[in-house]
Amino acid sequence: MTDWRIDNVNRLRGQSFRHKKYYQRSETWDHDHCTACWAKFMLREGYLTEGYAVTEAYKFGADYEWVCESCFADLSEIMEWKVVQ
Repeated sequence: MTDWRIDNVNRLRGQSFRHKKYYQRSETWDHDHCTACWAKFMLREGYLTEGYAVTEAYKFGADYEWVCESCFADLSEIMEWKVVQ
């Protein structure tokens, strides 16, 4: 059986990530979603407040894509993800 989340993150194969606290990018951009499972990152109680964000090496720039800690743990090996400081 294949993991349905792989289809959602396949474009991120081989990317580097940083573990960090989520932040609101602007007054009009108040949340993001885990690229794998669509869990919501938001600065409110009950939502994800930290996870893994792509680095500036990603084609759309740093923090453009987020992955929750659970999905990162499950998928990092098969997706060849790297954690950087």
